Order: sequence, then C-alpha cells, then structure tokens
Amino acid sequence: MKRYGGFAGLLALGLWSGSATDALGQRAEAAGGPSGGNGTLCLAERRSEIRIDGLLDEPAWEGAPVVTDFVQGEPVEGAAAEQPTEVRLLFDDEAIYVGARLAEPGGRIARQLVRRDETGQADYFEVSFDPNRDRRTGYQFRVSAAGVQRDAYLFDDDRQDDSWNAVWEAEVAVGRDGWSVEMRIPWSQVRYEPGSRPQTWGVNFVRWRVAAGERTYWALVPRNQHGRVSFFRAMEDVRVPDGARRLELRPYALGRTHSGPAEPGDPFFGGRETDIQAGVDLRYGLGSAFTLDATLNPDFGQVELDPAVINLSAFETFFDEKRPFFVEDARIFDFSLGGFRDQLFYSRRIGREPQGSAPEDATHADIPDQSTILGAAKLTGRTTGGLSLGALAAVTAEEEGVAAFAGDEPGASSQRAFVAQPRSWHGVARARQDLRAGATTVGGILTAVGRELPGDRSFAFLPSSAYTAGVDFEHMWGDREWAVEGYLAGSMVRGDSVALVEIQRSSNHYFQRPDGGFTVDSGRTSLAGASWEVGVERRSGEHWTGGVSVGRATGGFEVNDLGFSGSSESMGVNARVRYREVQPGRLFRSYEVELTTFQNWRGAVLESPLDGAAWKREHKNGSVWTRGQWTLNNFWGGRFEYAYRPEVLSDVATRGGPLMVDPANQKIELRGNTDERKRLSFGAGGGYETGEAVRALDFEVGVTWRPVARLELELEPGFEVATVRDQYVATLDTLPYAPTFGSHYLFGELERRSVSLETRLNVTFTRDLTLQLFARPLLDAGEYTSYKRLDRAASFAFTTLETGAPADLDGDGAPATCAGGALCEVDGTQYVDLDGDGAIDGSFGDRDFNLVSLRGNAVVRWEYRPGSTLFLVWQQRRSDRRPFGDFDFARDRADLLDVHPDNIFILKLNYWLGL
Repeated sequence: MKRYGGFAGLLALGLWSGSATDALGQRAEAAGGPSGGNGTLCLAERRSEIRIDGLLDEPAWEGAPVVTDFVQGEPVEGAAAEQPTEVRLLFDDEAIYVGARLAEPGGRIARQLVRRDETGQADYFEVSFDPNRDRRTGYQFRVSAAGVQRDAYLFDDDRQDDSWNAVWEAEVAVGRDGWSVEMRIPWSQVRYEPGSRPQTWGVNFVRWRVAAGERTYWALVPRNQHGRVSFFRAMEDVRVPDGARRLELRPYALGRTHSGPAEPGDPFFGGRETDIQAGVDLRYGLGSAFTLDATLNPDFGQVELDPAVINLSAFETFFDEKRPFFVEDARIFDFSLGGFRDQLFYSRRIGREPQGSAPEDATHADIPDQSTILGAAKLTGRTTGGLSLGALAAVTAEEEGVAAFAGDEPGASSQRAFVAQPRSWHGVARARQDLRAGATTVGGILTAVGRELPGDRSFAFLPSSAYTAGVDFEHMWGDREWAVEGYLAGSMVRGDSVALVEIQRSSNHYFQRPDGGFTVDSGRTSLAGASWEVGVERRSGEHWTGGVSVGRATGGFEVNDLGFSGSSESMGVNARVRYREVQPGRLFRSYEVELTTFQNWRGAVLESPLDGAAWKREHKNGSVWTRGQWTLNNFWGGRFEYAYRPEVLSDVATRGGPLMVDPANQKIELRGNTDERKRLSFGAGGGYETGEAVRALDFEVGVTWRPVARLELELEPGFEVATVRDQYVATLDTLPYAPTFGSHYLFGELERRSVSLETRLNVTFTRDLTLQLFARPLLDAGEYTSYKRLDRAASFAFTTLETGAPADLDGDGAPATCAGGALCEVDGTQYVDLDGDGAIDGSFGDRDFNLVSLRGNAVVRWEYRPGSTLFLVWQQRRSDRRPFGDFDFARDRADLLDVHPDNIFILKLNYWLGL
C-alpha cells in the first residue's frame, strides 16, 4: 500500500465544497507575492521583427508588458528577491516570445554546460503555461545561463514528466552585470483549445541562482502547500491561432553491429552480426488538443542498459521504461495500485523477451532478444472541459527461433524452426475527468492482451487473453489542504488449464500452500480478482501533514500480462505523519522528519475479526520506520532512517509451502553530502540491518568533480556484506514429512559479499554535442556455509544437514549414500539423506555463486538541427557466473577482465520535419 491520507478527513467526505473555484482563485491571487494588484498579465502582440539571440535589443520588446514583482520561494519564503528580474511576453500567429533580463552583479553566474534536458549546477530561467486554465496541467520551458534547454509536461498539479519534449528556440547573452534570455515557443508545441475570443491562461516564471541558493517566483509556490499549477497567475488576452498545424515526421535510419564470444559449433553466431533498418515516427495533431502518435517499423532499442542484478527473492525484478515511444506522453496511462511499483499498465510487457524455449534435445538455438513490435499507435490529449484521454495499441509478431540438433553421424547436424513467442496484441485506454476547477478528478482505465496461441498447445502455459479495468478518484477541499483518493480495480485472465495452474502456483498467489485458504483448481480456465484502496490525507500545513489509508486485494487478482504486481492476497493499513520546516534557522536551511507504518494481513483474518490470535496468525508483513532529511545553511545535507519490522508469519518464504516465521529485524541508515554546488563534492552513507534471520552492512561513497563547466565526473564505489540465515533453497517431495505438510523445505545460511563502482563521465562540447560514458563493474559472491531443513510449519526452527562424504558412486557419478553426514556434494550437485537411513533421498544444485559483471555504454549525441539527432552508441556487456562462493577481489577482478565481452555499436540518425 502506498497511498496515504489525512487523519480526520473521513468525517468530511460528504462535504462536497461548492466554493472550490473561489478558493482556487484566492490561492492564485495570494500567490502573487508582495506586489499586490490583481496578479494578472496581459499578453501583447509582436509588432516588429525579433531575432532570437538573447539580447532583447529589438524595438518589439518595448511594447511588451513587463513583469518584475518576483518573490523568494527559497531560502526565505515570501521575502523580496535579492536581485531584480524583468520578464516580457509577446505573441504572433506562430509562437509566444518570452524575454527576460536577470541581474547578477559580481560575475556570480553559474554556467555549467550539460546535455539538453539536464540541469547541472547552472542558473536558469523558467516559464510555465497552463493553456486550459484547469489548474492541474501545463508545460514548462527552462533555459540555463549556459543556454541549455529543458522542458517538461506538468500534471496532477504537482508532478512533472521530464520525458516530454518540444521543439523550440532559446538563446542567452551574458554581460558584466547579469544575463538575458530570449525564447520562441511555437503554438504547435502545446495543446490548447482554439477559438476566436481572447483566452486566459495560467502562467508562472521561476528563476534559480546557484551562488545564493535562491529560487524566486512571479507566482509563489509555497513549499508547505500542495500543488504547483494551481498557484499560477492569470495571463489574459491570449489570442491563439484557429488551428496551428501539428504534423511532425521523424524518419530514422539505423545500423547495428554486434560482436562477442562464439560458442564452438554454434551455427547461428560466428562472433559478429550486423543489422540495418529504417522506419518513421509520425505525430499528428487532431485539432489543438489531441495528438496521434504512430510508428512504422519502430526502433524500440534503448541506449541505457538495465543494471545487472542477482535476484534471490520470489518476485520479478522491476525495470524502468526507457524506450522513447512508451515514455513520451505516458503519464495519462498511470494507474498505480497499492503495492510498491504495482500498476495496471507496465509498458515493458510490450516487446518483451520471448517466453518460449528450444526443444530439450537441441544443441544450440537462435532466439531473438525481444519480440518484434510490428506497429504501435498512441492517442493522447486533454480538452478544455478537463477530460484527459489516452489510448495505446501495439501488435507484436510471432517470433521464430531456430534450433540445431546433432546428427547420428559425427559432424552431422540438422536445424528446425520453432515458435519462440506467439503473435500478441496489446491495448490500453485511459480517461480522467477534472471537476470543480481541478479539485476533483474521476477516471477509468481498460487494458487488454490477446495472444494467438499455436494449436499444438506448445504455449498452453500462457493465457490466451487478459483484461483489467479500474476506476480511481481524488477529491480535495479546504484550498487543496485535504484530500481523499482511492481506486477499485478488477482483473480477468483466460486460457488453457495449464496456464491457469501456472498462475495459481506463481509467487503472487501460491494457492498450493497447504495451510492456506486456497487450493489449486487444475480444471480452471479463467481467474478473476479485485483490488481496492481508499485514503485520506492532509497535504498542506505550516508544519504537520500526514494521512491514513486502507486497502484489500483478493487472491485472484492478476495483472502481470500487461501490468506489474508482486503483491499477493492481503488487506492492509498505512499511516504517516510528517513535520517539515522550510524557513531557515540558525543551523538548518530546511528539514523534515516523518514517521510511517504499514501493516498487512491475509484476508482470512476477516473470518474472525474479533480474535486477537487470528490477527497475529494472519499478520504477513509490516514495518514501522522514521526518517529525516535536512539541508544546513552551508548547503551540506543528510538523511537518516530507522526501521523496525516485527515478527510475522510469511506466506512466501517457503515458496508455496506452509507459513514460516519471519523474525523481527531493524535497520538504520545514515547518508550525508557536502555542498553539491562546488566543483568537488562528496557524499557517503551506509546502513546496518540486524535480526535473527539477517545481518547486513552496506557502505558507499560518492565523488562528483567538475573541473571545468564542460566536464563532470561521478564515481560511486559501494560495498555490501550480508549474512542471511533463511535463504530458500529447494523443496523435496521424495519422502513424506508431516510437520511441514508432507514436503521437506530446505534453506541455507548465505554469506554474501559484493563490490561495485558506478562511473559516469559527461563531456559537453557544445549545447548540441555531448558525450556520456557509463560503466558499472560488479563483483558479487554468495557462499552457502550450511544447509538446513525447516522443522515444522509456522516456526523458525531448523535442523542443520551435517556434511558427509559421497560414497558408492554409480555410473552417473551419483552417490548411494553420504558417509558421516546427511549432505554431500558431487560435481556441483548436493545429495541429501533426509531420514538418516543412509540412502540418498533427493538432490539439488549447489547454490554457491560468483558473479562478475561489467555493463557500460558510451553515447555521442549531436542535435544537428532542432529536433533532429545523430547518435553514436557503444555498449559493452561482459559477465560470467562461477560456483566458487567465496569472495576474492584479486581473483574476481582478474576473471572480469578475462571475460570476452559483447560489444554493440549503433549509429542512428533521425530527422525532425514539422509540417
């Protein structure tokens, strides 16, 4: 559960405030700062030519209205700005023009040169528009004193999507007593409702001065109040063109070369392969409010690599989306569920790695890394009536793999194609309606996946179709100080009984648990479930905010065909309280402290809600933690966290077996950093976790060095050591064992060590030409010092399996007994005598591991004309996993350097054409 709400707000749910519009008007007027007046700006028409060079020396600027009444947001909220700022606005039939003069005597202008859409340590000027005056959405355009552009889409009043990109112009000029900026923002780059009458938009201007750590606003956005767009002041007399053309084409051409180690006898990869492709992306404006994105033969490769991870948990690893088509304008599709990262739409399911495998007797196989996306289209937009709409559809091809088989004669072989992934279609539709000037929203979502499964039932383990639907709402009152929000979602999965058994036995269901309230139905061909949550929150306050929420997920709730969820059946409660101080004092520039708790129970507790023992038995997860963060007046910062997890009965520790005690533990973390504005800054931190089941220590140091404005180097070495006493290993069913419902559940004591060094180098030759280097070497070792069996259900009691010697090996190398113990190892396989009768009762693979990994890339990016880029990319991946277990830095480092790498070189050129 991750939404929180206010403490007493449930008593006020029926107070549907009819005065919300008046309250928001008061909020916007109050945001105007100390200048008084009506807090509005009248837009003027451009009467003569403007050359975008940053100088503001054209006569046209003399007729523009002037904005000067800026007020501090930081460090002293509400105080007058230390240095004057003067802003002018003009418009014509093609664009809005923004000019600003920013005084800064003494040459204290910070001008770090970074890549487009990055901030760095540089002064900047920013303008934001709310074209629909809905007080929830808008567009942000920022220019640094080094001339670097950054833009973002604003949504939900206080959130922003940095992946949104527009094509616009900006230049700066730096003088002895300050700097100036000119911006030209075409109407075609923002969405608005055309009309013949003058309109009123929301607008705000923001300035950041690195040397003073000062942020100033034209419309103050208080840090202790919720919202951003709702504080914008009015810009009147906006006369938009009847219909700005918004047709954009971006054709691309790409060449890729892959070289890497070739396995002897592999007929599919001889050490090098090349690929050339071309395609086109289209963006078409349906009116001024909606945009249709379509793509033909898309390139859905990603420049930035996913990190290497060792996942020893029962759940899937979540990776962020990085592909441009899915990232841009994606916020309309957000529908978060109660669990951490859980969501109904997870775009990385589209074009995923094929889920089929080669026949077991194949010697080699050639399987694509990703499913081919034949085509995709996306429609997004928002009306002046506050209705946001989004629809996305994508079709992925049936992927074929090729398997090679050894022949009867030496050197003879044959090949045969097989289906690696069935053709699939994916769709999502989302709508949200704002009411009461954006203080209330209601929305809904539908997602669907369909698969054309082969008739031979080779993919019977995949659902043939999956659907989800959800509604969500948010209602704010008291000038957006209080809010209640929630959602209700349902799911339906259909398919062969094989697929439904797979789902029922997966880690977020575990219907097979012998002491659970569910059973696996082997004849089931569909599964349905639901999830809901509601919370109340105090979002604004001089110091105190907080909230509470409750939620429930049923056992059949399953969204992982097009969504992401690691949560199982549960009900939960969250609560949070926070104290925040934003005004500088004698020591602190600002600080905050927060106390949070969440507690989850299995739904069976509702069968005996008055039974205290039932609440203890069904308690599956929980935590209480306090955290704080601060910034000192010298700009040094830090944070701390202390968390306590009580003892619970886990239903995932045995991977589908009975409940098992998860002992209490506690963890403390402390992090700190020096002044990040300096050329050389440091950060360091560490955490310590202790309990009956785990003891872990981690530590990292960060160094950032900017010797010149064009160069930045970041180094972050990290070290972790952990002892885990209840790491799941295997389940053996060869002999009955009544205390754990018939099966033997084996665990290990794991000693783990890891060292990593994350390195980033950014070189900015010009605003349009950059080089970014990233590398992350990782050495990770895990040694199982002992293995043991769970003695009984609902306990943390184990019997250690003493190590013996293999004896009486058969022709396959398997021992008949383990002399002197219950466990012995032969060639990476552990053999177990479970009942002590001297005979081997089962086996499992030895779990010791050493992972050596290096993932890195180098990206040269040249924006040779606005919206058009040339990429030159080098990606290197090298990894190996070996069964040593112990950590030896010199050996593992040498092993990493000896691994033959995979190298991928990509040259990609796209051309933006606005028609």
